[in-house]
Amino acid sequence: MKALSRSVAPASTAARSATRQGKPLEDANTLAPEMAGFRLLKLTNLMTRPFFGQFAKQHSLTLNEWRSIVVLASRPGSAAQDISASTGLHPMNISRAVIALRKRGLVEEARDPDNHRRMLLWLTTAGDALFRTIAPHSEAQNKLLFDVLEAEELAAFARTLEKLTTRAEEITRDE
Repeated sequence: MKALSRSVAPASTAARSATRQGKPLEDANTLAPEMAGFRLLKLTNLMTRPFFGQFAKQHSLTLNEWRSIVVLASRPGSAAQDISASTGLHPMNISRAVIALRKRGLVEEARDPDNHRRMLLWLTTAGDALFRTIAPHSEAQNKLLFDVLEAEELAAFARTLEKLTTRAEEITRDE
């Protein structure tokens, strides 16, 4: 019986796989590695590999900590909630990242004068130095990735990403 199920399973898997291969992106609602969400996740994972290989261990930095640093470098005085909104990461993950960055002296905070419950965050000199060390490598990798697109394709991709991000924010707003 086991031998029979082994011989049947690969054939049915192969048949399913064959029908999905070459499937256009607009058919991406089927739960499979070809679906748009999986493909975006794959792209994100491929883009973060160099961070783990080159910078994470060297600087004792998590990806969420790095993403928080990137937001604070471009938007000093943001609150943790702002970092969460900018990155799409869960607030608890950002909270942990900010605590770790504070403990390492990479981030400093001050109360928001307009809302005393909010803490505003800035990179310290050490945090800014770390950003300036890693950022050129990230920017170069980003350039290598997007150099394959023509200006019109890049603009269309940016519009599509914005549209999908806005929709995802609407869908997850109450979660």
